[in-house]
Amino acid sequence: MDIRFQAGGPSKWKADAVISFVFEGEDAEQACSVLMQNALWLGIAPAWRDFRGKSGEMTMFYGPKAMELIRAAELSNLTPLCRVRDLSRSAVLKLLDVGARGLIVPNIHSVEEVQQIIDYAKFAPIGQRGFCPTRKDGWGFDTERTTAETMAVMNEATLLLPQCETAEALEHIEEIVALEGVDGVFIGPFDLSISMGIPGQFNHPDFVAALANVQKACRDAGKFCMIFAGAPAAVAERFQQGYDSVAYGLDASVLIAAFKANLADIRSKI
Repeated sequence: MDIRFQAGGPSKWKADAVISFVFEGEDAEQACSVLMQNALWLGIAPAWRDFRGKSGEMTMFYGPKAMELIRAAELSNLTPLCRVRDLSRSAVLKLLDVGARGLIVPNIHSVEEVQQIIDYAKFAPIGQRGFCPTRKDGWGFDTERTTAETMAVMNEATLLLPQCETAEALEHIEEIVALEGVDGVFIGPFDLSISMGIPGQFNHPDFVAALANVQKACRDAGKFCMIFAGAPAAVAERFQQGYDSVAYGLDASVLIAAFKANLADIRSKI
């Protein structure tokens, strides 16, 4: 999935796109890596920029694979955000050190979990991220900044986006968005509705009220509010409701839909 932040959001930091994948297994990883790099380099990325909103949910690549995709995004003037696979320090640092410009953090249940992620992902004085020259700063050769200046710049330039996809995160959403180091919230509607005991009932009054509560908390705190829409047709409606960014599908579903449309067009002419 991919997203661009709508103009006029709560921060001067703007992401052009999120790169996100759900493929698993060595063969699928290799195939998807090659496919997405070529797509980014050869023309799909400019098409993605035509979308008003793009976002991502699941990223299954780490280490060298993640770095390849991050490099491809950078060469296409896109800003790579990655979804961490778990809440561990190593999972957070591996993505940030290879150049991810933001993290989407799943399965949040408590304020304490978010604070722990802040400690891992943000440098002092906001967090406790260990400092070492890595790819993120050109191995220390990108600028003439001091260490303190580099830490401040990286804190400002790195988005941290916990997901609201559990009833517990919803219950504590005001406290979560108030934390220094949290830049916004990404709502996972399917998992949130399941956690609330109303799976997939997105028009249920309790679910509608929950979304409004998350939006208000983000607005009051001056933070981004992002959501998964599930289909292109729902994107405009979500923007009209005031979301800063909207994810509309998985990379696989977007490609399948494109192939189906191409085949339908070809068959209609023969």
